[in-house]
Amino acid sequence: MDDNKRPLTAKEKRNEQLKRWENSVTDVESPVLQNLKPKVKFNDGAVFLAACSSGDLNEVQILLENGADINFANIDGLTALHQRLTPAERN
Repeated sequence: MDDNKRPLTAKEKRNEQLKRWENSVTDVESPVLQNLKPKVKFNDGAVFLAACSSGDLNEVQILLENGADINFANIDGLTALHQRLTPAERN
């Protein structure tokens, strides 16, 4: 098979990616974060629901200590109490 027509190996593909990366906008960008202020801020109640849903007890405890609203409900009206119940247990 002609070398020009054979598929590139993973190593060759990675080398091509690195060549394209050099002097790209991302490559020349400063490694120091310019904007340390997050652009997205989640509602504390939503964070509490997510922590309960995932079973992250440490995060739940921290949020409760910081005054999390245990009655916060999502768009479907489900609260943290609902998050850990199976559908059969909800009925």
